[in-house]
Amino acid sequence: MKNFITEDILNCLDRAAANLYFPGFDNMNYDMVTARLTGFRNDANWALTIEEIVSWYGLNGVEPVLVISAFGSRVLINEPFATYFPVKYSLGELERSKEEDYQDMSVAGIICDEGFDVWEDSEQEIPDYLLVVIRGKKIIVHSREIPRHLQIKDNFNFDLTIHIANKYRTQILATETELREIVPEELTQIIQLDNWHHPDVYNPNSEFYIPSKTKSMQMIAEVLVSGNPELYQPCEENNVDWRKWIVK
Repeated sequence: MKNFITEDILNCLDRAAANLYFPGFDNMNYDMVTARLTGFRNDANWALTIEEIVSWYGLNGVEPVLVISAFGSRVLINEPFATYFPVKYSLGELERSKEEDYQDMSVAGIICDEGFDVWEDSEQEIPDYLLVVIRGKKIIVHSREIPRHLQIKDNFNFDLTIHIANKYRTQILATETELREIVPEELTQIIQLDNWHHPDVYNPNSEFYIPSKTKSMQMIAEVLVSGNPELYQPCEENNVDWRKWIVK
């Protein structure tokens, strides 16, 4: 016998939104680049996580942050979300043939051996290539390969985060170990979505302002109650795309 019904789940999400705990992709503190939703359950309890890879300069400078919000009847964290830092930018081990290359990269706003500070595109030169460390694996990224979005947001750091997230998304999102620091092992993963219709929780004028009013959240709740992932069928416009939320 199940200990929860769909209304329990939707009411929990609505309360979180009312308390500003439910993630809004147009958060004023950071810029969302990509996201993932995962649902867990057994007959006694349920949990829902929403991962966001974000550019959050106030928290972590120019390096991306993995934010995991969690809701449910059984979660292991006491705060609305947990943060992880799977990506580091570093210069310390880049081999250079020319001393001026080091000088150029320092001018670009990088602090050698300590990671990056920030680039001011209009005043400082962007380095030709960067050393990015993703979960301990070193990757050289050539700046010329990074698509710019100057008409949307003139910020090289944000463009770099988008490029890394697009190319190494799976490696940056939560590992099973990280998810299980938030959701206990006895809950089985039942659904995982890379795109869905996310509630517009910071816009009271939107018809999707309240999570329970969105068909996507209603179906996800039904999946968590029933244990049948086929009950989720997209019927609203998917909107897990940073371009839809970047203007605030």
